[in-house]
Amino acid sequence: MATIEDGKGKNGKASVSSVQRLNVSAKNANRMFYSSRDFGNAYNAVYDNITATTGDYSAYLKNTSSTYNLFVSEIEFHSINDTKWKIWEVTGTAASGETVTPAELNLSRNIPAPVIAMAGDTNITGLTNVQQIGSHRNTAGGDSGMNFGGTLILGPGDAIAIEVDVGVSGLVSHDLFFWMEEIGAS
Repeated sequence: MATIEDGKGKNGKASVSSVQRLNVSAKNANRMFYSSRDFGNAYNAVYDNITATTGDYSAYLKNTSSTYNLFVSEIEFHSINDTKWKIWEVTGTAASGETVTPAELNLSRNIPAPVIAMAGDTNITGLTNVQQIGSHRNTAGGDSGMNFGGTLILGPGDAIAIEVDVGVSGLVSHDLFFWMEEIGAS
């Protein structure tokens, strides 16, 4: 029987089936599932019932961990009016927003997310736009989302904000799904 080297010192024995096929298993669900199931590090930040107008930041999320990366899976956009959004990488010290506590998606773990999250019912101030990461539109009363699939990564100290780019005053909300992984985890 051969040994499979996994690169982490936890080598295992390889085997074949009765018809000479290699017996293996694989992690084939998305990474957010395994982060939630195995470590309790998957979250949804709910930014709800925000009264926003053009130019306001409606949501803010900053990774405050020094040992974890934050992976954005999806951002959902909801608005009473036709709205165009901009997603920004930002710096600065966010102020004036309302604190949002992300919900742990593995209800058996209850591990707080190492983040600062703010909703902009009072426009979030103190931010400087670094670069635009995306733009998105949704229709009046509509729901839509941007699926980043974990490719939007916030390292320690990195932050993003969602701006109402074009739209009239009205209620907006977001769901921002993300997970955390130790830096260097694979």
